[in-house]
Amino acid sequence: MDGAEAHPRDLAMKEPVMAIDPTQFDVRALRGAFGAFMTGVTVTTTKDVDGTPRGFTANSFTSVSLDPPLLLVCLSKTSSTLATFRGANAFAVNVLAETQQEIANTFASKVSDRFAQIAWRDGPAGGAPILEGAAAWFDCAPHQMIDAGDHVILIGEVKAFDATDANGLGYARGGYFTLGLEQKAVAAAAGEAHVVVGAIVEHEGKVLLVEDETGGLRPPSTGRDGERGSVARLKNKLFQMGVDARLGPLYAVYENDKTGVQSIYYRAAASAASADEGRFIALDEIPWSRLPSQPLTDMLRRFEIEHREQRFGVYFSGGEFWQARRAAGDK
Repeated sequence: MDGAEAHPRDLAMKEPVMAIDPTQFDVRALRGAFGAFMTGVTVTTTKDVDGTPRGFTANSFTSVSLDPPLLLVCLSKTSSTLATFRGANAFAVNVLAETQQEIANTFASKVSDRFAQIAWRDGPAGGAPILEGAAAWFDCAPHQMIDAGDHVILIGEVKAFDATDANGLGYARGGYFTLGLEQKAVAAAAGEAHVVVGAIVEHEGKVLLVEDETGGLRPPSTGRDGERGSVARLKNKLFQMGVDARLGPLYAVYENDKTGVQSIYYRAAASAASADEGRFIALDEIPWSRLPSQPLTDMLRRFEIEHREQRFGVYFSGGEFWQARRAAGDK
């Protein structure tokens, strides 16, 4: 917390969301509340009767028992793979490593052949696909399938498993995070380099942009005035701007190759599209020519794409990173 005192706004108790009929809950708000719990990311796999590999991305995974060794993962009833898993005699849970975000996106997408560009092998016990490079994997025999609302719970008995030293890929509040990148951000903030700490503050498809001294538009940030940026100063600035926003996951860490300035940006959710300073602009109406630097432009363009897809990543690098992303067509 950088030793800063919390503002009254941070400490204020909000009215809880309640409903006489729980089916009337705002589904998006409920999903957001569930998303406050940080999880890992898995790809759960099996095979069709003809041997075709199938799989899906899930963060609803947990251990159940050590004796016997049981685990569970949840699968939506609308999933195209549900029938396959109902009839499978084996399935595997692959805990993704922090370098496997693209694999997570692939298995969460509508791609027809999700295994086409993925290295995998048959599991040693049941033959379900094991993904190469996973932080850990569990080869399971079906133990029980439980109907649970709009999902089913797959409980498996672990028949074989393995784990590596790789950090797992994390997920919270609709976005990925990695321990390695978080540690790099902390190291940057604690080092001797000049650090800018900012936030992409979003509300219903609009982001907050502030006009700087040159007339350019940029997300709110601290550390550009000669003092070191910090999360505490950023929260204080948002408070002074009259913005009611909750800081979320780390979004990007990059370095200006020419000046050596480190920039750290977080995602933030605003309770309303209002501010005493700056204005909220729809993502598809951002005046890109007024953004003062290419890294800021690339970051917000990527945010626009990821907001549309509701899949967010975390990115770390210097100028070469942004050039590589532009060369790749911003995939």
